[in-house]
Amino acid sequence: MNAATLSLPPDRAAPRKRVLFSLGATVLLAHLSFLSGGLSGLSLDMFVAPDAESSANDPSGAPAPSADTPVAEPPAELPEPVRTSRVRWIVPKAPEPEPAPPPPAVVKPPPPPEPVVVPAPPPEPVVEAEQPPPVEVAVAAPPEPVPEPVVEPAVTPATEPVSDLKPGTEVAAGTVQGAGMGAADASLPPATVPPNVQLRYDVKGLAKGFNYTASGRLDWSHDGHRYEASMTVKALFLGSRGQTSAGRVSDKGLAPERFTDRSRSERAAHFERSTAKIRYSNNAPDAVLLPGAQDRLSVNLQLAALFNARPDAYPEGHTLRLPVSSHDASEVWLFRVGPQATERLPAGDIVTRKLTRNPRKEFDRTVEIWLGPSIAHLPVRLRITESNGDFVDMKLDELPNLGPETSNVP
Repeated sequence: MNAATLSLPPDRAAPRKRVLFSLGATVLLAHLSFLSGGLSGLSLDMFVAPDAESSANDPSGAPAPSADTPVAEPPAELPEPVRTSRVRWIVPKAPEPEPAPPPPAVVKPPPPPEPVVVPAPPPEPVVEAEQPPPVEVAVAAPPEPVPEPVVEPAVTPATEPVSDLKPGTEVAAGTVQGAGMGAADASLPPATVPPNVQLRYDVKGLAKGFNYTASGRLDWSHDGHRYEASMTVKALFLGSRGQTSAGRVSDKGLAPERFTDRSRSERAAHFERSTAKIRYSNNAPDAVLLPGAQDRLSVNLQLAALFNARPDAYPEGHTLRLPVSSHDASEVWLFRVGPQATERLPAGDIVTRKLTRNPRKEFDRTVEIWLGPSIAHLPVRLRITESNGDFVDMKLDELPNLGPETSNVP
């Protein structure tokens, strides 16, 4: 190779410098792009060498490079321009939370000061006082104990029957006078008890505003020495009630010994003739047992016995006085004798003698008894009226067959 071949013409040296300058500028821009996060809105086409873009048909008429002329290699492909900004925003970190304050320290109270022990003063010496010489005193002997008086238990006196007979009232001869005190059994009028019989009754009544019907039965029997009597009333939905009487029979009539009244429970009265008292099972005060005293059942049969013995001794308008005891008290009943009259009953029309016991005090009951002379003066009708208007009315349902000798019509 000769010197002519190695030497380059001056018009060929200028393009090589421009290419090197372009490459240097490209490298510098690339570094700047990488350092700043990419190029924005810039193009690298402006740094391309003009000789790299010339061709054989270049209108400027520049001669094409010969085969011996070294051709500069085209620059390596540049990366696509970055169209978005890659600026990294630095977000400040959130401040860390402040640590919780430590709990307050527990301050223990100072211990109490120790008590100051003050030594007790020494005890003062005890100076014994001079004792006076003993004086002799005469001591009397203790008195003998006085016995306590014996207090006898109080005895509840027996109550006397109530009596309020008005002055001038005519009293049947031989009956109990006044309150009955001072009378003896010997002074009682004679009495003839009726024969054994069983009587049936048709019952109507009123209880607490409720009208009811029932059936009743009276059983009477005796042997001339002792007697037994019972009265039973049975009502539908109301149950039954019964009374019994038992005792002795004498020429003065009936002497009850025990009376019972049974409804929901049984209560009794005991006639103690040895003590002349009537004692009650419900612990009511004792009552005085007067001569001729009856109970609420035996009084009906005693009235029949009195009229059987002396029917003429008890005319109309006179008053019979009989002590009558219930299951808890005793009182004197006053029976006023009424006229004879015919009573219409379920057993038929019967001639009767009516006796009425009118109330004498508050809450007293009215008792009406119709005696049948044709059947030994046995009760053919009984009516009891309470103070509140309640009543029970018992009418003989069928005539008993007692025989002609038992009839004692005046």
